[in-house]
Amino acid sequence: MMKSLYSGVAGLKVHNQRMDVIGNNISNVNTTGYKASAVTFKDVFYQNKSYATTGDPTSGGRNANQVGYGAQLNSIGQIMTQSGLTYSDSVTDCAIQGEGFFQVMDQAGNIYYTRNGNFHIDNIGNLCDASGNIVLGVSGDPTGIEASSNRINLYVPPVDNEKASVEKIYKDGTNEYTYTITADGYGDNGNISLNIMDIDDDETPFATQNDRTITVRIDLDQEFLFPGEVTKNPDGTYPPGETRRTLEDAIQEAMEAGGIDIDGIIPLHIEYANQPGDTKAQKAHNRIQHGVTISATDPNGTDKTVNLDLTFAATKAGAYANKYEINIITYENKDTAAENGGVKAGWSGNVLTIRVPDNAPASVDNINKAIKAAAGKDEKKELIITEVAGTAVNVNDTSAAISAEITANLKDTNVRLGLKNGKDNFYKSIAETMETVKLTGGSIAAEQTTKDLESIFIDDDGVIYGVHTVHGTIAMGRIDLVVFENPEGLDQVGTTYWKESLSSGGPQTKKANDVGTGSIVSTALEMSNADLSQEVSDMIITQRGFQANSRVITVTDTMLEELVNLKR
Repeated sequence: MMKSLYSGVAGLKVHNQRMDVIGNNISNVNTTGYKASAVTFKDVFYQNKSYATTGDPTSGGRNANQVGYGAQLNSIGQIMTQSGLTYSDSVTDCAIQGEGFFQVMDQAGNIYYTRNGNFHIDNIGNLCDASGNIVLGVSGDPTGIEASSNRINLYVPPVDNEKASVEKIYKDGTNEYTYTITADGYGDNGNISLNIMDIDDDETPFATQNDRTITVRIDLDQEFLFPGEVTKNPDGTYPPGETRRTLEDAIQEAMEAGGIDIDGIIPLHIEYANQPGDTKAQKAHNRIQHGVTISATDPNGTDKTVNLDLTFAATKAGAYANKYEINIITYENKDTAAENGGVKAGWSGNVLTIRVPDNAPASVDNINKAIKAAAGKDEKKELIITEVAGTAVNVNDTSAAISAEITANLKDTNVRLGLKNGKDNFYKSIAETMETVKLTGGSIAAEQTTKDLESIFIDDDGVIYGVHTVHGTIAMGRIDLVVFENPEGLDQVGTTYWKESLSSGGPQTKKANDVGTGSIVSTALEMSNADLSQEVSDMIITQRGFQANSRVITVTDTMLEELVNLKR
């Protein structure tokens, strides 16, 4: 009878141990890289009441009669299945998608294995985990280097003296012109942004600075010199009477006017790989063919009407370039004494609409006056009729224009044309391509750390790259993985670490993405694979098992009590 007591006690013990494991799994349901454990039981030795016998011709064989002594712990096995990934904001956080373990080394040289890739870079470039142990792999450029178990230290090469510069290309139709803007000398941080903006003729060139962004305002419609076209004085000034400047000098003088002086950067130098033969601007123009009729008196005194062509042109070269549009329409005029003979003009964007009265002749002079009035003080909007029927109009002599009176012959159709062949001067076009250019690479020789990197990223093969202003993209190391023949046999040592054991076999160091290893996912961490629903279900079953075993003890105690009471 006492055997049932021992069986009940054994059952309580193993169910209690199983509850310990379940409690640990539930406690670590949110632990990064945690692998759950599972408990199995086994029965223990038996007492034979009778042994098994064999049969013979006269009697049959009998089975053994055995009484068991309860259950005991069989195994606590680790479940090494892949878990889901959760994404983080840190590029050095890594997860393994597939087989393998990260390897880390403590200060004493002990190596541990983990699936927790919560890494960071310390002050001297070591790649460490949250416990301060250093991640193992390869330091420096890993190209052609086999998988390793060395501490990873991320090294950024020092920089040499270098001037900040930028190379740009200006395209003019089928032609390309390459030019380079270079800083004067070396600076601690030579990178600056440069903006070139146009100003009106009556404004004074100047420049402003916001942090490391310089905005230069100059008149881009002026006629700039070729570099070397005029020989400067020994002190760098221009000869008396020479008002033109090279684009480089115009920019420099504007910065001096703004009081800008960045040591090692200013002045800037502009060098041209090739220059066009003609740098001057071209005026936009176009002709209306037979769009109007002219009423005039011929030399014999006879009035007659003939079809004429009008040519319009911009007064300022390069203004709006080829984007002018002119629209000539008629309107019903009731004011015979209207200014400019009733001719009206107005702008909408880059479209000039000229309205000609239908009941009175409109002279060339009146049309030009209406256009000038519509332009106001904006020279870019001053257009003019420069030619009538192939005869040039002297715009400085209005009597010649007045003698040619024209009347629009439009009726139900408008005459609309766009000016063409307008072109900015070469240097203005060059300057407009400079809008927000960034000079990069300028620096004085200095040691560099990972703090000087613009960004860091880790590929799925574990290679760690850094993006540096001077060096560009550099390979700084590689995270290598290890695999085991029997990963379930690893010894758990806490802090999501494992150590090798006789059962697990020795570590095999491999690169990520090699056969048998997974890939590395940056900005991600592996979640715990403890299944909360499974653990709660197991907890209920374990509770019932514990309860039933305790009932065995209670019932056995009652039976013993009855036995003791037999003496009465």
